[in-house]
Amino acid sequence: MGITTQVLRTIPELQRLRHVWEEWQRHPNSDFDFYCTVLSSTPAILRPHVIVLYRDGTPDAMLVGRVETRRMEFRIGYGNLLRPQARTLTVVHGGLLGNSSAGNCELFVKEILVALRQGEADIAFFNEVQESSTLHRAAKRLPGMFARGHSAARHTHRSMQVPAGVEALYQGLSSKTRKNQRWQAKKLVQDHAGKVEVRCLRHECELDDAIRQVEQIVEKTYHRALGIGFSDSPDMRERLSLQAQKGWLRIYLLLVEDQPWAFWIGRMYQHTFHSDFMGYDPANAKYSPGMFLIMKVIEGFSCGADGESAKEIDFGFGDAQYKQVLGNCEWQESSVHIFAPNLKGLRLHVLQMPSVLVDRLVRPLLERTNLAKRIKKLWRTWATEREIHIPSPKAAGAGVGRE
Repeated sequence: MGITTQVLRTIPELQRLRHVWEEWQRHPNSDFDFYCTVLSSTPAILRPHVIVLYRDGTPDAMLVGRVETRRMEFRIGYGNLLRPQARTLTVVHGGLLGNSSAGNCELFVKEILVALRQGEADIAFFNEVQESSTLHRAAKRLPGMFARGHSAARHTHRSMQVPAGVEALYQGLSSKTRKNQRWQAKKLVQDHAGKVEVRCLRHECELDDAIRQVEQIVEKTYHRALGIGFSDSPDMRERLSLQAQKGWLRIYLLLVEDQPWAFWIGRMYQHTFHSDFMGYDPANAKYSPGMFLIMKVIEGFSCGADGESAKEIDFGFGDAQYKQVLGNCEWQESSVHIFAPNLKGLRLHVLQMPSVLVDRLVRPLLERTNLAKRIKKLWRTWATEREIHIPSPKAAGAGVGRE
């Protein structure tokens, strides 16, 4: 009673609700200015698709999405079985704003089902939604059998509540981790006495220099060989420029003898540091330069160095050993697909099945036998040594590109 919905499909319509949007935004991916920058800088995005729910004429919640042309990635490990192109209604990560009640989430999903029936998109894609959330439950339950996508792989998302003080930071780690980290850090500093520097670049005028040094590292990593991670491009530069203008951007560099050894790129947003990209020069792996840089940055957060006031670190998509070591909060996420009730939607649904079946049957076996880590390592080495470059859509990269 008294509930209405509206779909915003143009920038002028978005501007009229900007004041409400900015009151609700909590994640940088669904920040109003960042969202609009992504729309304008990404050619594949066709238009906004933001659903607003009103109660008695007053905005109560909104679901932030966009309609884009993208290649769906039906992966097995790092490899893509197929990459069919589809008109996709993408709900951005962190895109549920306002009142996230079960009733509101059900109405949002019903609106998306209407859009698919009316041919506005071939598929709806909810990007990495927390499985315990009301939105995830509604997106899994409401679509019919032929529209509902198969369960995607579950991923652990980790974060760290930053301790107050460096001593508390290290006391929160295991004794083995403390010992190893201090030994490796001591060895790096001793072997390169007076020539180890951690630098933070955050201003727009520093972008060219920062990107140049980051690229020196990235071009040597398996990320570049696999077509994932950071890549210097016009749309990436536009997003980083916006972040610098808004005061969010942090590009941390580890320089040893004036050479870049490791980097960590992220956004400081509402007292949370959101990790987007990181990497290190594999030629210096014996010093664990990536972990050295991470710990130095977190030490700065814990003691408020340079006026930084990060209360939390969101380690972003994907899991890694350093996230398991440092993270003290975690939750499960998975993406949800809903297919349109037409021939194109049915075709996409069928194409998804092989990757889902392999993931369900093979992944648990590999993880139980500890073969998953070995296979990943072999794949990375093989791709890097042969300089295999696997193209990846901008929207499927890590962090900034996976909004």
